[in-house]
Amino acid sequence: MSLDKLKSTNNLDQLLSAVKKDEKDPTEKKSYVDERLWKPELDTSGNGYAVLRFLPAIEGEDLPWTKLWSHAFQGPTGQWFIENSLTTLNQKDPVSEYNSSLWNSGVESDKEIARKQKRKLQYYSNIYVVSDSKNPHNEGKVFLFRYGKKIFDKLMAAMQPEFEDESPINPFDFWKGANFKLKIRKVDGYWNYDKSEFEAPSAILDDDSTIERIWKE
Repeated sequence: MSLDKLKSTNNLDQLLSAVKKDEKDPTEKKSYVDERLWKPELDTSGNGYAVLRFLPAIEGEDLPWTKLWSHAFQGPTGQWFIENSLTTLNQKDPVSEYNSSLWNSGVESDKEIARKQKRKLQYYSNIYVVSDSKNPHNEGKVFLFRYGKKIFDKLMAAMQPEFEDESPINPFDFWKGANFKLKIRKVDGYWNYDKSEFEAPSAILDDDSTIERIWKE
């Protein structure tokens, strides 16, 4: 901006608008819900069921999943600390370093704190929702899906079966992959995925033009 233009410009309205924006009600609640994420819901009996299809890596990516380490624990004041860990990026993380010092102290009480503060591993993949009885409006749509090691192990088991009468499949393949029946039970107060399983291999859809649209989503 030239000095002449600055001289002729009145920024008062812009400044006052910015102040009003900052002075919004501090009690106003912000939504931290990521609309890109699909989340299962339990029914009245405490069970959950949905049919998903894991999608292949998008163009430019090598893997159809990404890993994220994070921390979530209550500190001595009772306040929660919830934050992603820098170890996800192969960088030093202050919480992990602090936990290491606690663990190496040789004091059992320090080790117990380190256990409560340890990092947690989660995975993210793109999915196509085949069936979701609790939220039928999600069916036929593409979402991100956050899941833990238990479900990741089932993906690995499909790709690397243990028995010779089982054929390996790529669960992320549009044509030779398989639908994943997500089955959730409450066991000792926690969600349990042990009964989840893959169906027989099949194409996600019969029309390649629709498959291409899904892939681009």
